[in-house]
Amino acid sequence: MRIVWHSNSPTTNSGYGKMTALFVPRIASLGHEIAAIASPYSFGGSPIEWNGIPILGTARDIAGNDVILRNHEYFGADLTITLADPFGLLRAARELSQINLASWFPVDASPCGYGDVTFLRDSGTVPIAMSVFGRTALEDEGAEPLLVPHGVDLDIYHPGPRTYRDTLPGVTDETFVIGLCAMNRDPNRKGFFEQFAAFARFHGRHPDSFLAVHSSPGGKPGLNLHGMACQLGISTAVGFPDGYSYDLGLITEEQMAAWYNGLDILSLCSYGEGFGLPLIEAQACGVPVITTDASAMTELCGAGFLVSGTPFWSDGHTSMWTRPDISDIEEAYEGAYCAWQNNALPKRQAVEFAQQFAVDRVFEEHWVPALAALEEMFG
Repeated sequence: MRIVWHSNSPTTNSGYGKMTALFVPRIASLGHEIAAIASPYSFGGSPIEWNGIPILGTARDIAGNDVILRNHEYFGADLTITLADPFGLLRAARELSQINLASWFPVDASPCGYGDVTFLRDSGTVPIAMSVFGRTALEDEGAEPLLVPHGVDLDIYHPGPRTYRDTLPGVTDETFVIGLCAMNRDPNRKGFFEQFAAFARFHGRHPDSFLAVHSSPGGKPGLNLHGMACQLGISTAVGFPDGYSYDLGLITEEQMAAWYNGLDILSLCSYGEGFGLPLIEAQACGVPVITTDASAMTELCGAGFLVSGTPFWSDGHTSMWTRPDISDIEEAYEGAYCAWQNNALPKRQAVEFAQQFAVDRVFEEHWVPALAALEEMFG
């Protein structure tokens, strides 16, 4: 098949960008022709080339609504595959019903959000769920989704030296380091306040702890995380990446793996996740995780702690997320700390769990049959 892939550029460090970089060349290796990568939320201007494939930027709409159909027609595609938030493509949904379309479909709300369901029905897309939770939610809407989870390059993400800790102020081998990796854009979804508040309580009892936050520390449209840390009295126990390197995407995958290896536990207590890639990247490095017992996060906690929450109305989705409970997060931090003190953190279990998401395994077990099904439909 001749395919246009619509998602973040493989040159970006977002989760979608990483999936583009990992899987597009493997799809091409099966003999499918990747005519172009159309990259919303990535850049504007003239196309660039990556591995012999043209990458197109955005035109007038940052999500690419104005060019998805035109890209498909211009490149004479047999199939367009999107990896993007479905509700962000609503403007183009009806016209996309004219083409062969499949969507690697994130679901982070229960039930599926109104915008996602509307896109699913109006576009006629073939949904490809990225979690068992997502597959069930889509089936509840009457769809028959394929299933392809995200993958991780285990040549990069694996247990390694803990040298990253040397870059953290006041951190030694005797410091308990909690990591938090999340984009600072939505005021609620990533649960920054709940995790910061839980850490403030925990740190009050355990001053030998540190919160390493891989995110932008502040500025629109995100939260002022510096101010949050100061207000909670933990500013000296919270660290952020170099802002310049973070904002311009200069932090490499290898540096991210080193960051994970410097942690004792990863905290990803979001309100909802379509997948939650840091959970797998961390566990691949032998770092257990603390995450919300909700959406895709539940099934991605192979080694670590699940925290409970309460329903939270997401007006944008017209559906519900789960707000993680601060006291439950604090209790999980306490449990992880006790395990750390007793050298009993489930590091090996974490590594073993992550093996099922090795990129080549995901490709062979999930993408190959999914592409065969799509070719039977559209080829």
